Amino acid sequence: MTTSRSTGRSSRKRSGIIGYLGNIVDDTKEYIDDVLDRGHDVDHDVRSTARRALHGDDSDATEDITALRSELDELIERVEQLAGAQSGSSSPGAKKSS
Repeated sequence: MTTSRSTGRSSRKRSGIIGYLGNIVDDTKEYIDDVLDRGHDVDHDVRSTARRALHGDDSDATEDITALRSELDELIERVEQLAGAQSGSSSPGAKKSS
């Protein structure tokens, strides 16, 4: 008599060392199948997310770049003002006002 494997785990109980090793192999196969299925799902989700991020709405990126450029221009202006004030006060003969 042979045991049918299609009826599920409870009918797979084998006895002896060969049966024990067979159960380990079967459980390992099921585990690997589950891992591969989950890996496929993760891969699909990562690809979808990356695709959306790369091909997303470009108007948001343009607005962000414009805002960053204006902030950078303001920062450059402030640095130039500070550099001018520092070079003016460090020149020889310059008097500090109290």
